[in-house]
Amino acid sequence: MPKEQEFLYASGRIRYLETKLLNKNLVDRLMEAESVEGVIKALGDTAYAEDFGEIDNIYEFEEVLENNLLKTLKTISDSIKDNRIIRYFTLKYDYHNLKVCVKGKIMGDLKKEYFSKLGLPAEHYIKFAYEEKSDELPKNIQDAFNKAMAIYEETLDPQQIDIYLDKVLFEELESIVKDIKDPFLEGYHKAYVDLLNIKTFVRVKNMNMDLRVLLKALLPGGSIPVEFFEKKFQEPIEELAESLSSKDYYGVIKEGIENWMETKNPSHYEKLMDNYLINYLKKGLYKPFGIEPVIGYLGAKEHEIKVLRIILVGKINGIKEDFIEERLRELYV
Repeated sequence: MPKEQEFLYASGRIRYLETKLLNKNLVDRLMEAESVEGVIKALGDTAYAEDFGEIDNIYEFEEVLENNLLKTLKTISDSIKDNRIIRYFTLKYDYHNLKVCVKGKIMGDLKKEYFSKLGLPAEHYIKFAYEEKSDELPKNIQDAFNKAMAIYEETLDPQQIDIYLDKVLFEELESIVKDIKDPFLEGYHKAYVDLLNIKTFVRVKNMNMDLRVLLKALLPGGSIPVEFFEKKFQEPIEELAESLSSKDYYGVIKEGIENWMETKNPSHYEKLMDNYLINYLKKGLYKPFGIEPVIGYLGAKEHEIKVLRIILVGKINGIKEDFIEERLRELYV
């Protein structure tokens, strides 16, 4: 377990960076803007101003958000010795790029712009896909690529690529969490996996799929055992929440599943899930130093970018303010 004293310098920098996070007053201003140009103007005094100033096309906002997060990750990485924490938050981008690589290889359409700059470089994946060997990509990534290709050749089902690579990703995330041995990160990760697995359970049940589909899709690393889901699969979905009434996130699944059943849409569940996780991370605001502020801030920055994306997409598509507001998440500060 990392010692709290190792994060003294990082915690000081994070306290400053927290003052730059979006707050409710600013988000209200973004929502009141009549156009996406108005949103960008309102961001003129924020950490996003410089990045937005470098683009010519408003539709390139995803690149802006990615560049901003990349800067954040570098700042924190330069401030701490234990980069396993950074790895926990960036690993999903490596696997995003791996999915792009596998599917691009299958479709014969491997383009650099499809890859995330937050993961391992696109050039490494593209070179490996064509040459089938690499000194740059880690062996586990190469092995996962080969296995994913074999799964597709056997099933001809692109969804099986996602299912397999998601499972490998969460196996590696679980390994990182166990290696760091920090209770705060362990609690966050277990809740994250549980809520994802519950979402998968409800989706599979709603689509009248076979139990075998669920078992293949469940992710490792949560606190709810596979046997629980196997047993509950034979029961009505509505009974799931009460079986988990002792969990801190009970309110999320109770309200979220009820709304899902009523609307046939998981968006409210996803919003409640995000709100629960960001509120868990807020514990980092109340520790003067240690690993909690680092994890809290990194999670908060990703969460903030999700909120900005919802607003920008809504404004670009001319969606009414009240509908955008329904999808907005709670903020970290």
